[in-house]
Amino acid sequence: MARSQQVRSSKQRTLMHKKLEPSGPIGVAMARRVFVQSWIVTCIFVLLALPSIAQEPAPVPILITHVTVINPGTSSVQANRTVQIVGDRIISVTSSKELRNRKARVIDATGQYLIPGLWDMHVHSAFGDWFPGGRDIILPLFIANGITGVRDMGGDAPVLMAWRKQIAAGQIIGPRMIISGPMLDGYLPNGKLRFPSSIAITTPASAVEAVDSLKQQGVDFIKVQSVISHDAYLAAAAEARKQGLPIVGHVPDKVRIAEVSQAGQKSIEHLMGIFEACSTEEDKFIKGEGNLKLLLSTQDPKRCDSITRLLVKNQTWQVPTLAWQRGGTFLDQRDLKHQPLDKYVPAYWRDVTWRRFTDEMMPDLVRDPLPLRQEYFADNLKMVGALHRAGVPFMAGTDTAPGVYVMPGFSLHDELANLVEAGFTPMESLQTATSNPAKFLGLQATFGSVAPGKNADLVLLSANPLDNIRNTQKISAVIANGRLFDRAALDEILKQVESAASAQGH
Repeated sequence: MARSQQVRSSKQRTLMHKKLEPSGPIGVAMARRVFVQSWIVTCIFVLLALPSIAQEPAPVPILITHVTVINPGTSSVQANRTVQIVGDRIISVTSSKELRNRKARVIDATGQYLIPGLWDMHVHSAFGDWFPGGRDIILPLFIANGITGVRDMGGDAPVLMAWRKQIAAGQIIGPRMIISGPMLDGYLPNGKLRFPSSIAITTPASAVEAVDSLKQQGVDFIKVQSVISHDAYLAAAAEARKQGLPIVGHVPDKVRIAEVSQAGQKSIEHLMGIFEACSTEEDKFIKGEGNLKLLLSTQDPKRCDSITRLLVKNQTWQVPTLAWQRGGTFLDQRDLKHQPLDKYVPAYWRDVTWRRFTDEMMPDLVRDPLPLRQEYFADNLKMVGALHRAGVPFMAGTDTAPGVYVMPGFSLHDELANLVEAGFTPMESLQTATSNPAKFLGLQATFGSVAPGKNADLVLLSANPLDNIRNTQKISAVIANGRLFDRAALDEILKQVESAASAQGH
């Protein structure tokens, strides 16, 4: 009942009592009778009014029938399954012979494959003014490529948190977001911070203050960059542990990877610190006196075995970002003027932000001969394979969008292929973007597998990714938080992104 109706009914009852003030037994009886009649009329009025109150329609169930379900975390493959989704949850996974629901939207997935939604565990979506249009370009490109979750490794916290709310409310299209907010870093020799979305750390006390401030802002974890000092890094790691926040990111220039692992850093990006730790000249690199030729010529298997055992013991996760590594190592070999995905790239990204990166990186690149760089990237692949076989845990991440033409969404499929090239099986590669992120985030109860009770974050593929990991690109449909995007809807998303990129100044 509306508030005005309640007020009127209350006033009517008050007036009625005043008019029928009992003056004896008959008056009392009459008053009671009139009151009861009034109460009955009021109840009937309320009941009649109820159907007119707006009700949220019950979500239409989705049935994906005759599908092969792949659960990477258990290396499970189940043929001819029916997956029932109601709202944002998977309700059941049964034999396709067992379940019928006439009210459901049925997707006949005969000959198709269902995997958990993919995660990109190293992205930057709102990075100062470097990537304008992130909401309308970066976020939907993730969904169009089956990435239903991301770990944002440095960005503008208020913007990202607003996007996260809008995504959850269905107001904009995008993935789930785990957010660090601004990164902790030190000043460059020129007195500037290298990246936007950064907090300047000059002392251990300022590191503690920054961690406490980010905790109050509600971030999910702390990200460290390269220029933070040794003592400030250790202070940040200790305060993050005290505040119950995971600390992740780079191995700072003045810190050894062994110290980072022992300090409890939960993940290391870009294979940082590992080749230096394997080198007999690690001290020179800590002093900033090393180079690529020295790095590759001083690798010691015993030192490598020692640091590998430490990483396994501490379960220090690796996010090697091989797509970024390959693109950066061979940047001078790439035809940046004829990129197949250029229609999704705003002119500002290409002509300003990525140009700045290219201009910064090129002098160091050309200093190292191409064969030396080829050897280095080949060693990156070998290192990833060796660490994986030894039991170091891995996750897939790309460093989109800062990596030059490391495109949001698309690049994760490149990364999965890179991991297979490094020695992962296709199933193990899928784990790095599904069950492993769920485990890392402590969210196995809700994400990372196709099972009853889990969130409905799913990707339907028209070809088997276990036959060829590149088949993760053959997407028939994406379900993000229970919201179905069939192939036509995904194609429409790509068209809208292309328009948004053009509107930004293509």
